[in-house]
Amino acid sequence: MKKIIGISIVMFAFIALLARAQMTSFGSPEEQRYGMDLWQALEEVNLVGDKQIMAWPYEGNAPHGDKLVSLESEITVNGQTGSVIVKHNYGPDVSLKQVSNNPQQYLMATTVMFKREAYNADNQNWFFAKYLSDATYDVAPNGTPLVGSPTGCVTCHTAAPGGDMVFLNDKY
Repeated sequence: MKKIIGISIVMFAFIALLARAQMTSFGSPEEQRYGMDLWQALEEVNLVGDKQIMAWPYEGNAPHGDKLVSLESEITVNGQTGSVIVKHNYGPDVSLKQVSNNPQQYLMATTVMFKREAYNADNQNWFFAKYLSDATYDVAPNGTPLVGSPTGCVTCHTAAPGGDMVFLNDKY
């Protein structure tokens, strides 16, 4: 009987964990508004947009793109200052030189991580967003905008070395 109770408790815990993972919400109207404020703050400091800072691109891979440019800074969004990582995703089938010479032509998407105070402790307060080249949101297969805590972003970045959800370094 104790064995059955023990197995039942383990199964319940597993089901609760699975349900929690599947309930990760993202793309709410509030998150979409905040994501647009984030984009505007990034544009004001030239991390995105027509006047964006350009660094030397490097070889990338899925899910981001053939070629990547990563920028790291600190910005203020709605009065809150935090660290931001911006990754410009270029491709497909493009050379490093082509991206350097004409980044806007080959830009597929821009992915952003912003360390937002008291946002989501389970994700170390990282707010994620994936913008297409026209500054609109990319969407999940069900049409939900990829902004907030998109399951794919969170799942992948949870595996980052250093336990800080960041692949570029371990300083967070």
